[in-house]
Amino acid sequence: MSGMKTARMDLRLDVDADTRIREAARTSGLSASVFVERAASTAADAVLADRRQFFLDGEAWDRFVAELERPARDLPELRRGLELRDQLIKH
Repeated sequence: MSGMKTARMDLRLDVDADTRIREAARTSGLSASVFVERAASTAADAVLADRRQFFLDGEAWDRFVAELERPARDLPELRRGLELRDQLIKH
């Protein structure tokens, strides 16, 4: 996080959530604003990490690459399901 604030976000909270957040911030020695910013940023990073990047050790990377390079398998059930879907969409 940078030290310079450049954006503002207004939130509507129920009274219970507001009370708990303010108490947690006070207990942490932070302002409610800093507490919410840190908690929301941590949550955002966790959600986005699964969609943007992942990290593998050497052995896991080798298994991952081997799976990517493996020839595709014929899955008759999947093929039939896709054909049925196509028939349903056309009608």
